[in-house]
Amino acid sequence: MGDNVVEAPNWPAPVAEVGEKTVFQRMFHFGTIFAFSTITMIGAVTTFFSLQWMPVNSYIGLFNTLAFLLWNYLTIGNLFNASFFGPGYVPRGWKPENKEHEKKLQFCVPCNGFKVPRSHHCSKCNRCCMKMDHHCPWINNCVGHRNHQYFLRFLFFSVVGCIHAVIIDGSAMYHAFFAGWYQRYGDGTEPIIFLTPVSFVALIFAIAMACAVALALTFLFITQLRYVIRNKNGIEDYIHGKSLNMRKIMDEEDEEEVEWIRSLGEWTYPYDLGWKRNLSEVFIGIFDGRTKGNGTWWPVIKGCSQFTFTIDQLLQKQSKRGRARIVDIGEDFEGKCCSSRKFGWKIWMKQPIIDGKCLKVSEGETIVATRGVSGWVYGFRESDAQNKGWFPIAITNLKRNGDPKTEQTTSSEEDVKTDDTVSSEEKKDQ
Repeated sequence: MGDNVVEAPNWPAPVAEVGEKTVFQRMFHFGTIFAFSTITMIGAVTTFFSLQWMPVNSYIGLFNTLAFLLWNYLTIGNLFNASFFGPGYVPRGWKPENKEHEKKLQFCVPCNGFKVPRSHHCSKCNRCCMKMDHHCPWINNCVGHRNHQYFLRFLFFSVVGCIHAVIIDGSAMYHAFFAGWYQRYGDGTEPIIFLTPVSFVALIFAIAMACAVALALTFLFITQLRYVIRNKNGIEDYIHGKSLNMRKIMDEEDEEEVEWIRSLGEWTYPYDLGWKRNLSEVFIGIFDGRTKGNGTWWPVIKGCSQFTFTIDQLLQKQSKRGRARIVDIGEDFEGKCCSSRKFGWKIWMKQPIIDGKCLKVSEGETIVATRGVSGWVYGFRESDAQNKGWFPIAITNLKRNGDPKTEQTTSSEEDVKTDDTVSSEEKKDQ
């Protein structure tokens, strides 16, 4: 596969920024405090019972305790590094030195600059993040180019530590419950576990939390590892799927649309360099948490360019704008979480609150709708294109007219992050 790889060009690239938040602001946040508290609670309770179950006066007991403390140290250390270093932010107002590159890149309105390839705007950080995967509340930062390996290490050592904790705590509980049996029939070598009402509750809670964390983070770690093996992230996997779907010719397409689709040509994901090379792009070494590259220009497979992916993103935006619908609002909607309750429990339960905010609309207004999902429509006013949000489809003429194209469109985190993206040509018109 190495012969099919075109290495990243030595073009000028912006220096990745850490962001405006200080270490204090990063660490003292609900998500990071909860993560540190969970790690500390499981670690403290498990260490307490580990010293009773397998005392350190034996080599195996010493090794067991030191190994568990090592998992705790590596989990906390990588959590801190992932939060502190961040994904690497594109400097505000950045422009490529080559003017010809501007028309091949997306322009970010909030950052007032161009997005580097593989970057996306995070609405939580309010910055464009290099090779962004997602915004993680537990590190109070985005996962992306600079901290991807730290984040993967954090997930791995969290899972290993929690599995070890379940073994220790489960064994301690077993010996505590059957202490009477061991006293009567044992040989005297069994560990003696002392349980008080407080320590019993703490032990149960630690086992429950360790099991929950291990299950959740195992799933997340496998998902992230699958992305790394393919040299993708969650957003790019979604965009890749849209690129394939955009080239499918449906029966209802008219001749003009069919001709446009055929003109796009075959789609090839440009960053899949083979699984070995893909892994080496993220994992440099055992003791090195950095990832390769400058976060702007990337190695691609032969037949693709640095702008293959960004050009297709611009085409997707163009296609989405072409499918937009002008909808009439037939009823007031306050734009609050609870205000959709009057449209039924089904609508209220399915509101996409993690996929953007709700939009307050009034009867008689006209809204530009770009997509919809599960009884909700996403759109904006033509007079205020930057203020976007969701509102129930039940208050629009789409429900009454049964417009299938808008009702069946889907949304993702990527759509919310890039809704403020425009092409360089549109920027000139603004």
